[in-house]
Parts: sequence; C-alpha cells; structure tokens
Amino acid sequence: RDARSIASPPSTHYNNMPSVVDVITLMKAAAVAGMMAVRGMKRKSLTPGGAAAAFIVGFSSLACGSRGFLLLLFYLVGIKATKYKSQLKSNLDQTAADTSCRGSAQVFACSIIGIVFQLIHVVYCGEEKSIDFKRHLFASALTCALIAHHSTNLADTLASELGILSNSKPFLIISGKTVPPGTNGGVTALGTAFSALGGCIIGIGALFLDYNNGLNAAPIPYILFGTTCGVIGSIVDSVLGATVQVTYYNKEKKFIYSRSRECLPPDAIHISGSDVLSNAQVNVVSIMITSACGAAIGSAFF
Repeated sequence: RDARSIASPPSTHYNNMPSVVDVITLMKAAAVAGMMAVRGMKRKSLTPGGAAAAFIVGFSSLACGSRGFLLLLFYLVGIKATKYKSQLKSNLDQTAADTSCRGSAQVFACSIIGIVFQLIHVVYCGEEKSIDFKRHLFASALTCALIAHHSTNLADTLASELGILSNSKPFLIISGKTVPPGTNGGVTALGTAFSALGGCIIGIGALFLDYNNGLNAAPIPYILFGTTCGVIGSIVDSVLGATVQVTYYNKEKKFIYSRSRECLPPDAIHISGSDVLSNAQVNVVSIMITSACGAAIGSAFF
C-alpha cells in the first residue's frame, strides 16, 4: 500500500452518496413536481406562492428517492378530502374556508421535516434500503420517521376535512366536553376512523413503493405501522389543538374561528385553547413528535 492510502481514513459517510448525479431522476422529479404545482393552481387548491413551494418540496422529495412519492400521495388524497363538500365545511368553520387554497406556509409545514429526513438518508445512508433494524439501523429509523411524518399529515387532513361532517357532536380530547364541529382538539369516532385510514393509505403507499423498488416489503408491518402512526399523530395534533391553539365560536352564526381575539366579531365566545400556535405550527410540532415516535417504535413492527 502507498503512503497516501495508509494515511487517509478508510471511509466517510459521504462515500454513501451517489458518485454521479442521476440526471434522468432529476428530470423526472422536476416534471412531476411541475405538474403537481400547475395542477394545484388550475384547481385553485394552491395559491401562486403555494404552487412555487409545492414545486420546491416536490422536486426535493422526489429527487431523494422513490419514497418521495409518499408526498405526492398525501397531496392527491388530501386535496380530494379538502374539496369534498367544501361549501358545507366553510359554513361551519372559518378555517376550512381559509385552508381550501393552500399557501406556501401550509405547504412547507406539511413537508419540510420529511425532506430533511430524506436528505439525511441520502447523505449518511445512500440509496433507499429495506426496513431492517438489524442490518440498517439508522436508515430504517429515518424511513420509519418519514412514513410516520406522512401518516400524521394525511391522518390529520382526513380527520379534519371529513370528520367535521360527522353526525355525532365532537368532544374535547382533554376534557370530554361536547364542543361544536370544527373545534380544535375536538374528536369524533368518525374522525378517528379517518385518521386510521389516512395512516393506512400511507402504509400501503410505502409498501408499494418499496416492493416496486426491489426492497424486502411484507404487507402487514407496513399497514399496521402506518395506521398506528396515523392514530398517534391525530391524537397528538388534537391534544395540541385543544391546549395551545385557540378556538372561538359564534352561536348565532354557528361558526368556528381560529384566530386572535382582535380579528373576531364581538359576539364570538372562547371555546378552548390558548392563542400560542397557529394551525401550521401545530402541524409542525405534531409531525415532529410523531416522527420521533415512529423512529422509536419502528423496530416493533419491522
């Protein structure tokens, strides 16, 4: 061996990164992200700023690997849920009207943490690997965190957008008190079922992507893990919504508000929570907590 090979370190984590940029993958990522952004603007589900943000996060996620399509899955299913009976939901909840067309803050809140997980995976672990905690501990933990991330997003979206249509009145998760539909932290059996469905959809999506990518993928662990993370994420989001996100209610109009007192009509009454975090900030915190839980409990499923 020559002196340079002896003196140099045997390897670094950067050796895991691809030596040649896959131009075709980047082109595909740009095309899909572009179509997603344009589609969102045409259907008025994204503002111009939201469309620009969607392109950035879509391209970044897809460029990191096939699991980036989980973001696209969340977007497509979530938009369908948001648009379903949107006028009826707008008559119940001011927030529903505000969020039917998503801006850049909402797009980044629902995606940036997942992209961080993917980038860390690319830098330190290289290409996507089978979820195997014995062989690929760090890569598996990152993948489980990513699945938990998207499960939380879709679970919260389906619970909020479809659970509000439940015939039964919601109850506040921290007290059990009956509250108006749309109240932050209010839960129903239907909303919880939709949370589980959202996590299940992400689990199935991850299963399909990994199987199609030639990785070891057994159906039951993926589905159970996604469903569990969806329910956990929804519970965390509800607890945060009931405590650090304010809700006001106008009895005459039967209308929910989630904003500071200064921006409210004088007859709006306080229902729950403190005005500490916005809806987007609650989403970020709940995603962080559930992603950490997903990474911690993943080995119990896989």
